[in-house]
Amino acid sequence: MRDLMLENLKTRFAAYDDLAIGLSDSALDARIDVPKHKSLKEHLWCVVGARESHADALEAGVWQGFNCSMTAYSADDFRTALTSSADRVVQVAHTIQDWTDEHDRLLATICEHEVMHEGQIIRHVYAMNETLPASWKWA
Repeated sequence: MRDLMLENLKTRFAAYDDLAIGLSDSALDARIDVPKHKSLKEHLWCVVGARESHADALEAGVWQGFNCSMTAYSADDFRTALTSSADRVVQVAHTIQDWTDEHDRLLATICEHEVMHEGQIIRHVYAMNETLPASWKWA
């Protein structure tokens, strides 16, 4: 099951990279008129931070708290951060010698987080009358 979850996670990571290819700075700040809505920039910042935080937690074997290293937020910054944070999660996951139940819980949580934001981003992109890459399988 763990291998399947990692493969699915890599597919989701690739889908976010596909989205990032077409990002513009103006699209990152666009808002839709619904309560408690976040901009694309805010969603992607959270995705990057969760990936970094889960990589740290997987490495430590226990949750270490949320942290996002991003300090600049242009489309190029997000393209770089999405790719590097995804790479780190995969790299750390493949270096763990003794998987514990906590590692499995952390892996499941990052999978859930990716998909949760994917749904929110789909709503956002469609509300902006934009299109999503074909790799966004839920769209």
